[in-house]
Amino acid sequence: MRILITGSSGQLGTEIARQLSSQHDIVGIDRVEGAWTHHRVNIVDREAVRNLMKGIDAVIHIASLHAPHLATISKQAFIDVNITGTLNLLEAATDERIRRFVYTSTTSLYGFALIPHEQAVWVTEELTPQPRDIYDITKKAAEELCQHFARAYGLPTICLRTSRFFPEAIPLMAFYRLYRGVDVRDVARAHVLAVTNQEILFDVFNISAQSPFKPDDLPALLYDAPSVIRSKFPEALSIFTQQRWTLPRSIDRVYVIERACRQLGYQPRHNFQEYFQ
Repeated sequence: MRILITGSSGQLGTEIARQLSSQHDIVGIDRVEGAWTHHRVNIVDREAVRNLMKGIDAVIHIASLHAPHLATISKQAFIDVNITGTLNLLEAATDERIRRFVYTSTTSLYGFALIPHEQAVWVTEELTPQPRDIYDITKKAAEELCQHFARAYGLPTICLRTSRFFPEAIPLMAFYRLYRGVDVRDVARAHVLAVTNQEILFDVFNISAQSPFKPDDLPALLYDAPSVIRSKFPEALSIFTQQRWTLPRSIDRVYVIERACRQLGYQPRHNFQEYFQ
């Protein structure tokens, strides 16, 4: 397939292009240069998007303004890029009869629904998003646009709600893999599975590392996370101590990926255990 990737210069776009490149023809677009970027384009430019969509078989739409931009970029810019830019791509994809549209969403849009009450939150795709800011609002609106184009025009579309995968201090990344983080290689693999899927008209999937926790663990996770971690990984606490890493006392949520595993065949390879092998 000839696959258009927006945001191709970023960490995720680069990894997705790398994983797809051996079997597919990649057309990367971004506002900045990158190894897999062929055209420097702003997705707000409707005509440029339409021109680049010609001859494309599938789209992976990553390009977005993100939470770190909230302090420096206007709300209007978030609307322009995250909503209007997505609309431009969906309209062009529909007109060109694209076979698959994959949208990179975020678990951040669950927003206020992630606030725990008496126990950690079990975050499945059925949890109703409660956006907290313009970033969450625009990402949720873009998902709604994707669903509309799938239902109204038959554009096969999959939205992937990715958990945090950007580089952080190793103790944080290790800890987050238990419940709210993921390796960028696994996120990219989920996109590969989504863009090559031929059955789904529309769906939304959480993409995160494989958590060891179960619903019965939720009360204890909020008030005494180390005891639950000890029961799942007896060696983990000693390793945290040896490394002089601080293990937080509380875990407030667990991202659940069963739907992606079942319907996409997603199986993350880089989980919490990777840090203790």
